[in-house]
Amino acid sequence: MLDVPPALALRGEACGVVACAEGMTCTPQPGGYCASACTPGAVGECPEGECVATARSGAQCLARCTTDAECRTSEGYVCDHDWHACLIPNTAVIVPRRCPAFGAARDKAFGAAVRATTATGAQRDPSAVITDGGDVIAWATGDTHAQPRLARDKKGILYAVWLAAEGRARRIELARSRDGGRTWSTPDTVDAAQCDDRDPACLDRPAIAIGAASPGTGNDLVHVLYAAGGGIRVATSHDEGATFRRPVTAVPGLLAAATVGADGTLHVVALDPGTAVPGFGSADHRILYTTSSDNGRTFAKAQRLSDRDDRLPFFGAIPAVAVDTKRKQVYAAYVRGGRDAVWELVIAASKRDGKNVWKRTRAGGDGCATQLAPALALDPTTGTLHVGWYDNRGGGRYARATCRTGAAACTEQGAISDARFAVFALDRDPPRALGDTSALVIDVKRRALYAVWTQPVIDDGRVVTRILRATATLPKK
Repeated sequence: MLDVPPALALRGEACGVVACAEGMTCTPQPGGYCASACTPGAVGECPEGECVATARSGAQCLARCTTDAECRTSEGYVCDHDWHACLIPNTAVIVPRRCPAFGAARDKAFGAAVRATTATGAQRDPSAVITDGGDVIAWATGDTHAQPRLARDKKGILYAVWLAAEGRARRIELARSRDGGRTWSTPDTVDAAQCDDRDPACLDRPAIAIGAASPGTGNDLVHVLYAAGGGIRVATSHDEGATFRRPVTAVPGLLAAATVGADGTLHVVALDPGTAVPGFGSADHRILYTTSSDNGRTFAKAQRLSDRDDRLPFFGAIPAVAVDTKRKQVYAAYVRGGRDAVWELVIAASKRDGKNVWKRTRAGGDGCATQLAPALALDPTTGTLHVGWYDNRGGGRYARATCRTGAAACTEQGAISDARFAVFALDRDPPRALGDTSALVIDVKRRALYAVWTQPVIDDGRVVTRILRATATLPKK
């Protein structure tokens, strides 16, 4: 192979024909392109091509084009009309529409947004918990923890689970704090495997749910959920996370959330992509729901919550679940939409009367916006369901809606913060990635609702994501 300057490589030469210049790598697509890493929107990083955000290979500087004829069409490349670059179809991140502000402009219940963590690097995938003292503890994916999730038991012990990955070594780890988050225990391993993220059987996407006293120890049961082997495994601890029973598979799926009702029932909702994972929408995906009434030993036959023909994305689409035991209601939130980037939040609600009938409504959405990363918080005092999500209204925002008992209809309350996103993108890698989660948590004692989300901001002239929070006062009854 001959060595060539970057300009020639970016014009579309196959890696099998020419050697990539220094600082460039060969992309994994058919024939390959010589490409270099870049940051979408940055000036001067890709002078000979277009900086394209891809779903699995990060942002790459690829060959610029205006027509298909400028690409290697015999190998399947076309000129993508959004990115203006030669691509294999469906490999680039989809581009959201430009949607004007809509509905309530500002959720006036919330005060000003503040930093939720002091970390300085890019952050995403936030989780949050309220301590007994009323403090908000927030963790996010960053340099040391991936996909963290937080919870608290009746004693006030805080729990954090996350994915630890070093090469092919993967572990689901758990740590505890007995002093309100000031210090944390040495991590314990819940499960471990040798694999990578392209292996469908690999450990991934942890979640945690706490509640119901152990019949043996009296401690709150700690349920750790995670994807493995094409299903959602549940490992349960009776001793505050020191040891775990052998995990059982609760339901097929790769993305899941769980909660425990006041009656001790464990509720699990999951996105099951089947045998493939089209990130930006597929009618082959489905949303499933199951329960365990015996402390995570066995699970009921899964119900399908999504419609048969729903297109469901995988990215930014971890479902959420909330339970109102007092009013015998269970709620699930999920995202539906496809590569047109019109994604809407669906709230599925069911009366827990043994009939298992689910009714669906939308939380916002009007045929333009891209909504993703749903969060639910149930106010046990009033029965109000609070729904949070990201969307691209007005350039990008984190918004809230409220639903009355039964969720027959939901009312959008508006953007939680006055500051709009520096950029709204569906990139999968820093610095612009929002991640797949946001958080709403309620302090019932102090009648406060906290929102925690990822906010793209400009720092030293470049986009970076920060974790912000804001507080609203809830009605007393």
